Amino acid sequence: MMSTRDNEPGVRREQGPDALVVLSQLALDHMEQGVCVYDADNRIVLVNQRYLTLFDMSADIVRVGTSYREVLKHSARRGNFPQDELDALYSARIAEIAAGKPFRTEQRLANGLVMSLELKPLPGGGWMTICDDVSRLARLEAELSLQTERSQHALANMSHGLIMYDVDSRVVLCNERFLKLYDLDPEIVKPGVPHCAVIEHWMSRGNLPGMSNDEFYESRIEDVRRRKAKTLLVMRYDGRMVQAVSRFLPDGGWVTVHEDVTERLQYEETLRQQNFILDAALENMAHGLAFYDSDMRLRVCNTTYRKFYRLSPEETRPGTHLAELIERSMAKGAFSSEYSPQQLLEAACTSIAKRDSSPMRRRMANDAVVSVRYCALAEGGFVATYEDITEREHAVEELSEQYRRFDAALNNMSQGLCMLDSSLRVIVCNRRYLEMYGLSPEIVKPGVSMREIMEYGCELGIHPNMTGARLYADYVERLREGEHTLHRHLSDGRIIKLNHKRMEHGGWVVTYEDVTERHKAQARVAHMAQHDSLTDLPNRTLFREKMDEGLNQVAIAGGAMAVLCFDLDNFKTVNDRLGHAAGDRLLRWVAARLKENVGEHDTVARLGGDEFAILQRGPQPQSAEELARRLVDIIGHPPPLESQSIHVGVSVGIAIAPDHGLDADELMKCADLALYQAKARGRGAYQLFEPEMEEEARSRHALEQDLVGALEGCEFHLVFQPQMRLDSCELTGFEALLRWKHPSRRFVSPVQFIPIAEENGLIVPIGEWVLRTACAAAASWPDVTVAVNLSPVQFRARGLVAMVTSALAEAGLPPQRLELEVTETALLDDSEATIGILHQLRTLGVRVSLDDFGVGYSSLSYLRKFPFDRIKIDRSFVGTLGESPESVAIVRTIASLGSVLGVETTAEGVETEEQLDFVRECGCTAVQGYYFGKPCLASEVGRTIERLNMVRRVA
Repeated sequence: MMSTRDNEPGVRREQGPDALVVLSQLALDHMEQGVCVYDADNRIVLVNQRYLTLFDMSADIVRVGTSYREVLKHSARRGNFPQDELDALYSARIAEIAAGKPFRTEQRLANGLVMSLELKPLPGGGWMTICDDVSRLARLEAELSLQTERSQHALANMSHGLIMYDVDSRVVLCNERFLKLYDLDPEIVKPGVPHCAVIEHWMSRGNLPGMSNDEFYESRIEDVRRRKAKTLLVMRYDGRMVQAVSRFLPDGGWVTVHEDVTERLQYEETLRQQNFILDAALENMAHGLAFYDSDMRLRVCNTTYRKFYRLSPEETRPGTHLAELIERSMAKGAFSSEYSPQQLLEAACTSIAKRDSSPMRRRMANDAVVSVRYCALAEGGFVATYEDITEREHAVEELSEQYRRFDAALNNMSQGLCMLDSSLRVIVCNRRYLEMYGLSPEIVKPGVSMREIMEYGCELGIHPNMTGARLYADYVERLREGEHTLHRHLSDGRIIKLNHKRMEHGGWVVTYEDVTERHKAQARVAHMAQHDSLTDLPNRTLFREKMDEGLNQVAIAGGAMAVLCFDLDNFKTVNDRLGHAAGDRLLRWVAARLKENVGEHDTVARLGGDEFAILQRGPQPQSAEELARRLVDIIGHPPPLESQSIHVGVSVGIAIAPDHGLDADELMKCADLALYQAKARGRGAYQLFEPEMEEEARSRHALEQDLVGALEGCEFHLVFQPQMRLDSCELTGFEALLRWKHPSRRFVSPVQFIPIAEENGLIVPIGEWVLRTACAAAASWPDVTVAVNLSPVQFRARGLVAMVTSALAEAGLPPQRLELEVTETALLDDSEATIGILHQLRTLGVRVSLDDFGVGYSSLSYLRKFPFDRIKIDRSFVGTLGESPESVAIVRTIASLGSVLGVETTAEGVETEEQLDFVRECGCTAVQGYYFGKPCLASEVGRTIERLNMVRRVA
């Protein structure tokens, strides 16, 4: 609950819906007692949080305006007392209140707590109840009662054994309990038997005196001789403890009483523990507590009592008279000067004599107010309790001020309020209610009916498309249902929330709250929960809902629905090169293109990152394939970003319901598999799901698992393919090619495993192994180069230049004998960063070639940005030279370009003499392929060099 202190400087009075509660809370904050104030009609006008907490009641029910009967009814429902006692309790309390005198009562709750209730009438009408938790005091009294009961029980059932001796130390008599106590034989222990014989027989039964037999006997003889009364504690044969008390008789004999004190000893230990707990309870009470005997002398008191009266432990010793305590505390300045010691003592004596336990107020010197109660005890004496009620007194003093402020608070509420009688006529309404509806106070005043108000509102145009009669009829029908909440949508767009609560004696209290902004905010939150914040497209959650709806329609009504999953190609490059702001603009552009190209009833969603999806109805798969083709073409030609052209595309996977299933998860899995296949085809493509893709995915996953351990398992090896100059047929070097010999699959094609290694990042350690192995092998060759392929992934990983430097140094290979081959894809991913790395490698002296030129984007800007040592023409062009005029034109163009730039051009895949002659004619400067030799193992490189040199000499 909020609080505002109007009487403090610089604090502004709150004007709000809880103004009345705020003002009340000022007085009630931090009270340990519960306070609830009722008006003359027995309705709550003020209530504090402590009152609700003590009785475990809800603030939504027990609040301003709630009737006392409703409070009791709610309390019974919370289990505070049996519900069938409600009527009787209510009648009794109301009768007491009507008598106009304060009274106290206690209420034991179902949870065991004991509540003290003080009900007091108020001068201006109404009454208040002050509640406190006195459970601790009740438990203390119960524990004291329990101790007394146990003591009486122990005394009532105590058994004694008795034996008497004469002056000659012979047995005079013994009782049955004595014999049974020690398991003695009555034929031995009987009158006339000497004391020594009894001791001997006693010990023979296993009873232990705690010392040797001789010592025990001598000790007892000495006691008899000296006629010294003595108490012994001995152990019985079964381990129980017995106390023996000997007393000497005037005639010279003596009698010994034997008591089994086993339970007593145990009880004394238990009592000691209980007294410890009792002391702790007394010292931790919030109230002061003192016990006095019938002579008004102190028996015990707690620390709180001493603090109240500024007394020390020495000044409150047991036996100190109450009058002396009063005089000492007065001398210490504890009381205000308005009292005299005699007045205080007389008031105490009068209260005790009359057994009047009503509280007496005592104002202390520090302006604190202490409530003192004297409760006479049945067995004599009395208990005094001392409670600091300073805050409570302040609260009572301020209640009258709260009443005066009530009217002001009512008319300054942010909520409108209208009280209606059982005939739905206005009893009272506040200013905010009139302002909300623009109503005139001259028309809406006490006595006017709600029907008249509604007709008046419709005339003002407040309620769109509604007549007063219809509005009133609907209103009455709703009220028949009981307490309820409804919302009015006004003509100016505002939304007013009406909350109806019944009054105990008939009628209604209606509150009116403008919730327009709240509804707008809730609508915005609901929209945001289901839409992507960047593109405002449906997100994955809403897409899944729409997908479930669509699949349900397909299952019931037939037809087909396609799921298209989109993934942007090279989106990471745009983010890395141009920044996330540019990437966000690209995503918004893609989202707009997707929305422009779908049907009215189709759904476009952003699933996250650069992933989008579309749900499309219509004839399938024709509609989906047509849409995919169109979007691949559109998205493949994006506008420039940051004044720079960008290279992006989109890959699309398509799954069709019901052909590929009616389960959403299964359909998404099919679309994802198709998307993977589209990316494997080179990106910028679409793919319809085919059942065999699942088997391919499983196979690929298995291959990926095997690939993880292939490097550590030494399953990789290199082969080397010769590279030849065309003009001289001279061997210039070898290209290192990676091979994987799987334990069970045998040889796995690089076409299969290289893409997997690039996706999961294994290409980085594998590539390092290839480079180091190739450099080590080439170090033993004659003066020829070794060419090693670099993956685009290696450029994105850190430390490529350092790794190349380390590999050369480790192998002892001169840098100019190493040639690194890069593809256009590596340049496309991040050309600026990649070209920077290539310049660092060139600085080392390493040769750099552009591999597979003409297959990718073939941007000539790469040749301008970096002076490659070689351009390699992909084998796909060489292999189709005799069939494709386009391939011929491409080879001629690349060779001519290399000649102009002064860059070597190598044709890959030359297998026949016709191909050799043709690439020579086109102007290529070097070749490699099966025509000159298949790739060989490192151990065979020497023989290959000899063979090719011999061919050159013959040529």
